[in-house]
Amino acid sequence: MNDRTVTIDGQTLTARQVVEIARFDAPVLLAPQALGCMQAARQVVEAAVVRGDRIYGVTTSVGAKTGVPLESARMEEFNRRLLETHNFGHGPTAPDEVVRAMMVILLNSMASGRLGVRPLLATMLVDALNSRRAFRIHLWGSIGQSDMSPAADLALDLYADTALMPGEALALLNSSALSLGMAALAIDDLRRLLNSWTIASALSMEGFAANPSILSPAAVRSRPFEGLRTAAGSILACLEGSYLLRSGGPRHLQDPLCFRSLPIVFGNAFDSFAFAQKQIAIELNASQNNPIVSIEDGTLVSVANFDMLSLSMSLDTVRLALSPVVTSATERVAKLTDSFWSGLPTGLIREDGLGLPGFNGMAQFHKSLASEARLLASPTVIELASSSHSNGNLDRASMASVAARRARETAELCRSLLAMELMVAAQAIEIRGAAPLGVSTAKLLHFIRSVVPCAAGRERVPHPAPLLAALEDREYDLTGVVS
Repeated sequence: MNDRTVTIDGQTLTARQVVEIARFDAPVLLAPQALGCMQAARQVVEAAVVRGDRIYGVTTSVGAKTGVPLESARMEEFNRRLLETHNFGHGPTAPDEVVRAMMVILLNSMASGRLGVRPLLATMLVDALNSRRAFRIHLWGSIGQSDMSPAADLALDLYADTALMPGEALALLNSSALSLGMAALAIDDLRRLLNSWTIASALSMEGFAANPSILSPAAVRSRPFEGLRTAAGSILACLEGSYLLRSGGPRHLQDPLCFRSLPIVFGNAFDSFAFAQKQIAIELNASQNNPIVSIEDGTLVSVANFDMLSLSMSLDTVRLALSPVVTSATERVAKLTDSFWSGLPTGLIREDGLGLPGFNGMAQFHKSLASEARLLASPTVIELASSSHSNGNLDRASMASVAARRARETAELCRSLLAMELMVAAQAIEIRGAAPLGVSTAKLLHFIRSVVPCAAGRERVPHPAPLLAALEDREYDLTGVVS
């Protein structure tokens, strides 16, 4: 067995494991107990079919035709046509890593036994993941109450030559695997970005000659939030040995709030992430299906597990918590490039007679991306209401797929915002010439300068693309750079 192999058992999947499989091609293995669960669950379904029990989507139709009995001889046809009926996806298609994340989530759900599908369907998913088989999955077409259209894209391709048995088509359609897979990737990216941004803020403090009193034990004790304690400790550790911690280091008694509120802003984000990560960790191994198979009771139970409100709320919370982080960052960049606030040359370049604006252009670009990130923070849990669908049976939806897409887009924007703040802070430090830097921030400055040069005068202000690429090589986490 490859030492990177992830064993899927339907109970212990983590967001990080989803990333390892989806993004880094870690091999997948089904746990023996998962195969046993699936076999036992399938026996429950087949026994119910033999008895002639009325079970939604298994022996009856679905949606507006709930309760219409299915003819035994036509159940296979019903399953195939049910997938086709929901296969209306169009628009943008999912990147390969998102498709693979979706497949991992679906596989884990099957492994739990709650779907009641045959082990064959799960082993085919394992083979497709390990062989890196590609699928064309559309991102549009889900209201977050099961990713039905994207699920149909996958099922019709993967199981094109496989006859689906009673209940299997609905089990595939009722999956929220696309939403949850995207969420697992996004939450992992955003967590590492938040860690990196906290570190970057220490560099900005040195570039501004900010007052570190906000990080003092007295300040932290006065607001006993766990996230604030974590953020302040991280920033202070990066500044160890810095001129800022010496007498005469800071320039002001009170800095602008984008500096003075740093531990509060990042602390709130850490606390919000803790909530979201807890919820998503549970959701990764919870059922999103209807009906569910209870192996313990030998029954199928009608539920509303496809309601992904917990996922939508978690992702909304994270995006909202990042909004002040984004606003704070763009204000720091603006203050650092403004001579009135920074006490440094306008645009952070020395006057050369040409009157060039220097990093002011980057500051404007930073504001543009920050505005987009804040717009993406609009909550999705205010949801879609539509009593007209399926005779009013599906009368509300939690829009989880939209929440997940917005989280992923937010991560992409935040990577660029982080890279630009790092560049501006490094430029401010070198023009200010204050020394010494903190042990960790000195390492961070060295890392930045190994990728992008200082803009000394007539030279063009460096483009952020090389720094973005270097950050991606480190998976957006600067912890390894400064340690």
